[in-house]
Amino acid sequence: MNVEELVRSDLLNIKRPVHGGLGWKYQGVEDFSSNLNPLGPPPQVRDYMLQAADKLTYYPDDSGAELKDAISRRFGVNKDNIMLGAGSAELIRLFPDVFINKGDGVIMPRPTFAEYQFALKMRGASIHDFPLCEIDGFHFDFARLNYMIESGSKAVYICNPNNPTGVVESRKRIVEIIDECERQNALVFLDETLLELVDNARDLTCIAEAEGHDNLFIIRSFTKCFAIPGMRVGYAIGSKDVIRHMDNARLAWNLGQVEMHVAARLLDDCYGHIETAARLMAEEKSYLLDAIKKTEVVTASRPDAFFFFNRVNGGLDSKQLRELLLRSNVLIRDCGSFGRPFEKFARFAIKTHDRNVNLVEAFKRTAEIMENLKSKGE
Repeated sequence: MNVEELVRSDLLNIKRPVHGGLGWKYQGVEDFSSNLNPLGPPPQVRDYMLQAADKLTYYPDDSGAELKDAISRRFGVNKDNIMLGAGSAELIRLFPDVFINKGDGVIMPRPTFAEYQFALKMRGASIHDFPLCEIDGFHFDFARLNYMIESGSKAVYICNPNNPTGVVESRKRIVEIIDECERQNALVFLDETLLELVDNARDLTCIAEAEGHDNLFIIRSFTKCFAIPGMRVGYAIGSKDVIRHMDNARLAWNLGQVEMHVAARLLDDCYGHIETAARLMAEEKSYLLDAIKKTEVVTASRPDAFFFFNRVNGGLDSKQLRELLLRSNVLIRDCGSFGRPFEKFARFAIKTHDRNVNLVEAFKRTAEIMENLKSKGE
């Protein structure tokens, strides 16, 4: 039996996206490739897990009432505008399953989080590339985007702050895109999974727009902001109609009782943990920028978010830089998987000061290695 003959032809050559966060593979290495809350999970997480342990003999509440109540309280949104997912990854996969037919046009920034395009390819979407240019600081060219929207697309994807570039667009500009898409009968998929760790997140979020826009779908996650990637909890806030159709199509019991209880308690009792981390990283940003810039290993520029995305100097690509930094037990994100020209760019996160000092020292040692290689003509 030849199984390949039974697979959908458009999936035979599809490849899974590459991601960072692989520090677990390297013993004794500090992982700057993943942009998690540098304070780690709140210490109460273990207690919250134990509180839910006696419920493991029951099926979880498929309506997710406890967690939806907590999200509603925290962000002031109606529960009918909320749905839950097994991490943001489930929501990313589900959105095109519900709304995208084969051949539908979708506007996709480049570079951005690879899972969006992967999910769309699974549905046979026609992806309209929207390049983010270095000369513009990787910000959106709004005139060009509006032209593409007017030319006809089913949906527009926006990641704010964008991953991997770290660029944050203002709430005003995002709302302008949402409004234009609504006029053109197009959906907006807005990823805010990284936004809560930006210092002025409350001024940037579009959560308050969800009830007033029929075309808006916002995803968020507990992974980054509470540093619990091993516990898959995500949620979406959007228009009631979008949420209703999405929720109808999701997997039954997609979140376990432990995950929902822990997440609800984190929102109710530990939200200050996120805000403390956001302030810390905002304060560390200037130190790290100045120190990294002096090494001249990368062309360092100040990020909007809490991670850097910089061009690698010295004729190296980001894979080579990653290997050199690993000699100093530091792991960064090689951005070659985002395609050309991003093999020349590296991403690394801001952490606590002592760990940032370690990163700077690793950059200094790498600068010495690069200088030695240059002098030898290698």
